[in-house]
Amino acid sequence: MRAIVTAVVAAIEAAAVAFAGLAVVAVPALLLWMVVFGLAAEPGAVVAGISGVWLLAHWVPMRLEIDAQAALSLGLSPEPLGFALSLAPLGLTLVTVLLAARAGWRFGARGGTGAAGALGGLLGFGAVAFGAATFAAPLAVWPLWLAVLVPALSYGAVSAAAFVVRAARDDHGWWRACTRAVQRAVERLGASHAAAVLPVRAAEAVRLATAVLVSVLGLASFVFAVAVVVGYPHVIALTQGLHLDPLGSVLVFLVQLALLPVAIVWSTAWLTGAGFAVGAGSLATPFEALLGPLPALPIFGVIPQGWGALGALAPAAIVLVGVVVGVLFARSARQRRSTWLAALVTPVVAAALAGLAVAALCALAAGSLGPGRLDTVGAEPWLTGGLAAAELGGGLLVGVVAARIDLAGVRISLPDAVRAVNGRVRGARPATGESRSGALPLLSESDDEILGSIPQDAADPVDGETVDLSEARAAEARGKADAEHPRGAGAALRRWMSRDAGTVEPAVDAAADLDGAQDADAQETAALDTADLDTAALDAADLDTAADLDTAAPDGSADTSVAPADAPAEGGRSDAPAPDDTAHDTEALLRAYSWDERESQDGEPDPPRRPWGRRKR
Repeated sequence: MRAIVTAVVAAIEAAAVAFAGLAVVAVPALLLWMVVFGLAAEPGAVVAGISGVWLLAHWVPMRLEIDAQAALSLGLSPEPLGFALSLAPLGLTLVTVLLAARAGWRFGARGGTGAAGALGGLLGFGAVAFGAATFAAPLAVWPLWLAVLVPALSYGAVSAAAFVVRAARDDHGWWRACTRAVQRAVERLGASHAAAVLPVRAAEAVRLATAVLVSVLGLASFVFAVAVVVGYPHVIALTQGLHLDPLGSVLVFLVQLALLPVAIVWSTAWLTGAGFAVGAGSLATPFEALLGPLPALPIFGVIPQGWGALGALAPAAIVLVGVVVGVLFARSARQRRSTWLAALVTPVVAAALAGLAVAALCALAAGSLGPGRLDTVGAEPWLTGGLAAAELGGGLLVGVVAARIDLAGVRISLPDAVRAVNGRVRGARPATGESRSGALPLLSESDDEILGSIPQDAADPVDGETVDLSEARAAEARGKADAEHPRGAGAALRRWMSRDAGTVEPAVDAAADLDGAQDADAQETAALDTADLDTAALDAADLDTAADLDTAAPDGSADTSVAPADAPAEGGRSDAPAPDDTAHDTEALLRAYSWDERESQDGEPDPPRRPWGRRKR
């Protein structure tokens, strides 16, 4: 019983909506009949005209007869003509659509019984359409049943769509049942995870498609407004050419107001690059405009000329809309938690849905506007919808990817990635400071020069021991002395190490020589502050070596001479004989450490250098 009551109420409301649309058409028509024609026209013809225009707003074509003068104003031969008018004045259609959506949304709040409201509304609107089709029989092109069915379905489809959207939002029981049935069907295909997230992803795709569609239509409206401002002189010229009285001007304004949604849809097609036609053989796109004779309506004066290569800016604007909407969509909390696959599939599906909607709008905004070549006006639906889907899809993907990329993380990981690529390009491992798997570290250019300066006989290992690189260090010191002007204990050690270049010692013996030289330096230059040199390890070596120097000689007397630099370390192994003259070694070591009178290559002493001072930490 409740469902029946809901259906009856919906039928009455639908009939009221239909009468409201008829009133919008009847008021200016009756004023025209009384003022212009002085009630001279037949009432039946007036009613037929009103009914025919209302049916035309719901995509039911009507047949018109024009005299010779009207044909001449349309750019045709001056003779009476008859033709079918099928271009719907979508301004009137918009009244029905909005009221039907309101009714369906309200019935959706009643749950499952609201479906009866959608059915009742279809029947009520169809009853009014039947009466209008009967009165408009002299102008009819279609049979009566089809002229009644199309308006009824237009109202019922919009009301049912609003009812379903409300049920999905409120999560009605029948909607949950349908959703679970679809999920089970997807699970049978082996996609259990996709079935689990299907309702959420579908809702996101629909919302995103609605957002981009509304954004594109808003951009098209703005472009049309700009075209009206720019083409206003042409609009005024066409209006003055009609020689209209005040009532005629009002009538022309109302006709153009009814065609305003058509102009916005055509502007959308123009922005996508597909363009639209005003007559057979004509085409208006951002790149070129090929137009023939146009109807004498001022609104056609706003059609812009082609921009040539700059016409690519129009499709770029569609792409930019997609980028902006995609960035805003990807910044939501749910999208930041979603996977990359879901984040990329949702914009593609949304773009496809938006493209289908644009194609449907173009199909509804096309038809016949007059005889002859004016039999075809409007945009190509599938071409326009395909271009819109491609442009919006590309923009949405760019926006989503740009919003999801972590730029801070990229900046942090970029140096490591560059080093890794460099290592692969050079065929070497990235430098890590330690050799990997026991392999030798990578050599730099200075290491290559040092190895190239080692004599061939010193490069061979002695009795399986490691090769002493003292001669290599001496070669490095000689190559860098003049360029860097080294001073201090490090430079003196390198000059001392280059004294006996012909002796090959194990690496352990060379380390002992360096320790001995540092100990001697600590005894002879006690004024040096080891803290200033930041050589804490050298201080420890000084203490150890001082104890060695105090050790008594084999004959019982203290040995105050400095141990030769060639002496092996404790527990080490030496293959070279110990030097005979220790005094000579001491003098050579002191001479090596005298940095104040260091001579240049020309034999002249270098200018005095600033003594060492405490470093600033």
